[in-house]
Amino acid sequence: MDIPALHTLTNGIIIGICLSVSFGLVCFKQMAHAVNPKYRRACHFFIAASLIIAAGHLAELLVDGFGVYRSLDLFSILVLVLASSQALMFTFMLILLFDSRYVTFANVMKHAVPSLVFILLYVVSCCIEADVCVYSLAEWRACVVHNLPLAVRTLFGVTYTVQLFVYIRLFFRKKRHYITHLKELTGECISKLELRWTMRAFLYALSIGIGAWVLLVCPGPIPEFSFSFLIVVFYPAFAWLYTNYHYTYEMLRRFIVEQDGKLTQPPLEADMGDLICYLQSGDSNHLFEELEAYLQKEQPYLDYNFKRDDLIKALGTNERNLSAAVGCATGLTLQNYLLRLRIRHAMDLLLLPDYANHTIEDIAGASGFKAMRTFNRNFRELVKMTPTEFRQQKSVL
Repeated sequence: MDIPALHTLTNGIIIGICLSVSFGLVCFKQMAHAVNPKYRRACHFFIAASLIIAAGHLAELLVDGFGVYRSLDLFSILVLVLASSQALMFTFMLILLFDSRYVTFANVMKHAVPSLVFILLYVVSCCIEADVCVYSLAEWRACVVHNLPLAVRTLFGVTYTVQLFVYIRLFFRKKRHYITHLKELTGECISKLELRWTMRAFLYALSIGIGAWVLLVCPGPIPEFSFSFLIVVFYPAFAWLYTNYHYTYEMLRRFIVEQDGKLTQPPLEADMGDLICYLQSGDSNHLFEELEAYLQKEQPYLDYNFKRDDLIKALGTNERNLSAAVGCATGLTLQNYLLRLRIRHAMDLLLLPDYANHTIEDIAGASGFKAMRTFNRNFRELVKMTPTEFRQQKSVL
């Protein structure tokens, strides 16, 4: 089989594998019925990553033509876009298991901004000057100073290399913090709770990142087909490993719920670290009592500039332990617990004769709400009526 035919066959296999993995996860019943919404979100990330790879290789076939092989050049923009997007997705997918609070839209965008900026710069540079293909270090040296698109691609490649090291450090830091929560636990389930398979999954993902880097600086048939082989092996293996999280998470949640009513059912938003806090020997009831005493005395939540970090510092704890204490005592997340305190305070003000002449806006501000829309929406969701209806109904009674 000649190289063009092998190239077409390899791309076809990758497209088939990635689409099969995506379809398999969509049809995976455990994912659809998973209790933890973060797990479903992570699976959706993986589906998106698989589809991106499939789309990228399909685009390569359509641009080059079936049965045609055109070797990638140094710092190929296609490889850079695919590699940077995959590195971002897989890093945050695994961090989601250890520290779901870190996986926010703001943090994802913060790490994605460099790639987005370089993609935009590359498009703009191509409008100014035509890109050139370079297949050797000598050609690159001769053209990089005089060709703007090639210079942008080169800087993109350097940035991608730096990002790989950032992702490695970020992953190990989050995993180390997660493991510290297991120190006080004992039992047969500890080996599962350590999520040792995530290290293998991360190494698999890292091999894809390193393979992409090699392909960037040493293009050719052998590196390209080797990289394609890594993708074919990686996606099914990663999908199989990631399903382990569902079984481990559900096992731990059932164990907590079955503790003879000692613990309330954890919130749906609780991640693995939160569940582990439920099992730790620390007295979460004592922490919740300290929280209640502090909130009743200081009422800091009535200031709309109040932040959870202020509460954590005042109690000398961390967000995970505080969230677990609130969850154990109330079955609510810390955010929902504070929201209910604000709504309850607003209800009290609406019933006080001294506030009869105060507007709803005044009461919302005095209850810690900065925006009336937020206040009305949350009040209606919790009380099942608007603040005005609540005031009128109670005045009649």
